[in-house]
Amino acid sequence: MDGEGPTRSVPGNWRWGASEGGRLDRLADFVHRQRLLLTTLPLLFLFLLPLGALLQKPGNTMEEGTLLIGGELVLRGWTPHGDFEHLYGPADLWTLAAAFSIFGVSITVERIVGLFYRVVLLWAIYRIAGRWGAGVATGAAGLAWLLIAPFGLIAYSWIAALAFGVSALAVALDADEISRRWLAAGVLAGVALLFRADLILALALGLGPLVWSAGRELQKRFVMGLGAGAVGYIVHLATAGPVAVVEGMFIDPVVRLRAGRRLPVPPSSDTADEFFARLDDFIRGPDNLPGLGRPAQITALFWVTVLAAVLTIWLARRDRRLLAFSLLAVGTIPQLLQRPTPNHIKFVGVLIFPALAIALARHLRWRTLSGLAAVWVFACLVTIAPYYVGRAAFDTYFETDLGVELTFNSRAITVDSEDVVDLFSILRRLDSMAVPGDSVFVGPEMLARTNYSETYLYHLLPDYEPASYHIQMNPGLANREGGRLAADVEQADWLILTDLFDGWSEPNSSTTDEDLRADAVVESSFCPFASFGPRTLYENC
Repeated sequence: MDGEGPTRSVPGNWRWGASEGGRLDRLADFVHRQRLLLTTLPLLFLFLLPLGALLQKPGNTMEEGTLLIGGELVLRGWTPHGDFEHLYGPADLWTLAAAFSIFGVSITVERIVGLFYRVVLLWAIYRIAGRWGAGVATGAAGLAWLLIAPFGLIAYSWIAALAFGVSALAVALDADEISRRWLAAGVLAGVALLFRADLILALALGLGPLVWSAGRELQKRFVMGLGAGAVGYIVHLATAGPVAVVEGMFIDPVVRLRAGRRLPVPPSSDTADEFFARLDDFIRGPDNLPGLGRPAQITALFWVTVLAAVLTIWLARRDRRLLAFSLLAVGTIPQLLQRPTPNHIKFVGVLIFPALAIALARHLRWRTLSGLAAVWVFACLVTIAPYYVGRAAFDTYFETDLGVELTFNSRAITVDSEDVVDLFSILRRLDSMAVPGDSVFVGPEMLARTNYSETYLYHLLPDYEPASYHIQMNPGLANREGGRLAADVEQADWLILTDLFDGWSEPNSSTTDEDLRADAVVESSFCPFASFGPRTLYENC
């Protein structure tokens, strides 16, 4: 009996080990088969977690306000550039008008459109990066999301243009000899240009070599698609007029606006050049985050973005597909050079840093480390700019003070809690005196300096007409000598003017008084009717 004990135990132990090994094999097989799902779950979690808060963020006063009122005006039959000021292609307002016609005019609908743009962009980045593994793709798309999520879900035309431009590249990289894919890539590129014509440099750098190396028949297909995607410009030229389109899309933003919006390159490391960066410093006050001061963080981010662009091109030089994505990303650099602010750095970095993460991953031997390349890039950005990258991302996920919803005339928008009473009071006072159909102008108290405005107030006043072609205020445009602002103001029934932006100061021409006629019209033809906080309601008397 004693001799039989060990004999029985050995086979028993052997059978247990085989069973356990089988379980491990099945687990490994399951992980392998479900690797796409398992690697995308973190991205899905990262993406979905802040969406509720992003939909409730306070409304952006001018940029988002312009989209809201612009989309609604298009729905009413007005034309961008022809009937009201718009600096980009017509696709962003056309898209919003279509969404508003189906779901109603609201900031929620506008932000869902912006969410759609971001989904398309992340899908395109994921698809391009997927050639180097699902982990690399998840990291690249996740990094892009962390950089743009702090903007909220505003339906920016730039985000839309990037979304369709990168999608065009993603489709072209997989097109091979399939003509319909080249056609689709061309359509997507044309749509991107319909949002932002200035994306042409990035598209030429990224897609140009691919199209050039394709056969003649495939080139024709791409060009056909490009024409189909951009055919909206023909419609736009016919409805708004060639002169208005050229002036509104090229002369205004490229020639007249530059002097009042351009900031020094490189940005100052001592004092923030951008007005809103300095205002944010004033409102938030000092913080205990380690590292560089806030202006120095902007400077460091600027140089890191430029160096990342150069490094990415060098690392990708022997990989045709990665080089195409890197070149497209580098083609967005003019946005950075025009106005190197934290927002513009991220507008460019949303492609450059994921491209760098992919390039680094490609050169790492160990697959586990390659999947973490994007994490390493993001950690470096947080170290360099703990406020503009680290705290911005943290607040996106954990901010609790989301403002207060202001509802007026069946329209709702979230505003800062300390501003809600003054805003509601002045809107109610206007509504108590004005007649539906009256014209209302919203602008700054000093009309000789049209640097910014609370354009989103138009959205809360659907019963009234915007009184001016200039629904947004930009230096060198609304206040330019010989412009139409003074005549527009003179014909207005009501004015809502604010002194919130009287302290605007940037190292450019925005601090210079230009056309003084609009201020003279206010002085001679309008009477102050009521004041609430920084805003005054004027009546044409």
